[in-house]
Amino acid sequence: MRGSLLGRDPDIDSVSMATLVGIATTIERDSVQRYEALASLMERRGEFATATAFRLMLDEERAHVNAVGRWAASLGEPVVPPGPFMQGISADLARAWDEIAGSARLTPYRAFAIAVDSEQRAFSLYSYLAAHAADARVEAEAEKLAMEELRHAALMRRWRRQAWHRERRPPREVQPPVIASARELHVFLGRREAHIAAAHRALAMRLRAAGDDDSAQLLEELLETPTWPPDADTSHADMHDLPASTTVEPVHLLVAAQEPLESLSESLEATMRITEGSLFAEVQGALANVVARMARISRQITRRMQAA
Repeated sequence: MRGSLLGRDPDIDSVSMATLVGIATTIERDSVQRYEALASLMERRGEFATATAFRLMLDEERAHVNAVGRWAASLGEPVVPPGPFMQGISADLARAWDEIAGSARLTPYRAFAIAVDSEQRAFSLYSYLAAHAADARVEAEAEKLAMEELRHAALMRRWRRQAWHRERRPPREVQPPVIASARELHVFLGRREAHIAAAHRALAMRLRAAGDDDSAQLLEELLETPTWPPDADTSHADMHDLPASTTVEPVHLLVAAQEPLESLSESLEATMRITEGSLFAEVQGALANVVARMARISRQITRRMQAA
C-alpha cells in the first residue's frame, strides 16, 4: 500500500485495546447493516443479480462479526462504543457506498469493486491504529486486523473477477467527449438526448402497459426538458439505453430510465474537468438539467417502492 486510503486523519493520539476492539466491532456491524440495506434495496429495484452479490458479502460480514466477537472474548475485552471520533471513521468507510446506492448502473462487478476499496480503506485504518498503539500488545493486534482486511480484499477481488467474467465486460470507463466549442457541445447533447428520448418513450409505453400511468406520464414530461433539442437524425436508441429484459415491474423500468441520464451525467462531469470559461458554464448548466431529471425519477422510484 503506497499510502493511506482514508479520507481523513482519525486523529487518535493513543489507541488502547478497548478502543481497538470497539472500532473493529463497529466496522463489522456497520458493514452487516449496510449490506443488508443494499441487498434489500436492490431486490426492491428488481436488480436481483446485484442483490445476490450483496447477500454473498452479507454472509461473509456476518462471519466477520462472529470472528471479532470471539477475538474480543479471547482478549478479555468487553465491547464498548469506541468514542465520538468513530462517526467520522464510519462515514469515511461508507462514503463510496452512499454515493453509489442510488445508481442505476450498480452491477455485481461494481459492487465487488467498491467492496475491495472498502477493505483496503479498513487496512489503512488498522495500519494507522497500529502506528498509534498505546503499547506493543495493541500494536500487534491492530496489525493482525490489518492483515485480515487484506485477506478480505483478496476474497472480494476473486468475486469481482468472477463477476467480470459473468458480465463479460468491465464497467465502462468514462472518457470525456472531445468538445472544444459550444457547437460541438450542442451536437453531442443533441445525439445523447435523442437516445434518451427514444429510451424514455419505449419505457413509458411499457409502464402504461403495466398499469403505471403516473410513471409513464413522468417520463413523457421529462421529454419536454432536454439539455438540448434531440438530434432528429438519430431515430433510435443505442442498445445500452434500453432495458435488456421484458420486465413489467415499474420500479425496474424506472431504474432503466435513470440509466441513460446517469451515463450522460458522467460524461458531462468528465468534460467539466477539462473545460473552462463560458463552455464550462454551459456544460455545468447541462449537468444541472440532467441531475434534476434524475432526481425526479429517483423520487418516483422511492414512491413506487414504498407503495409496494
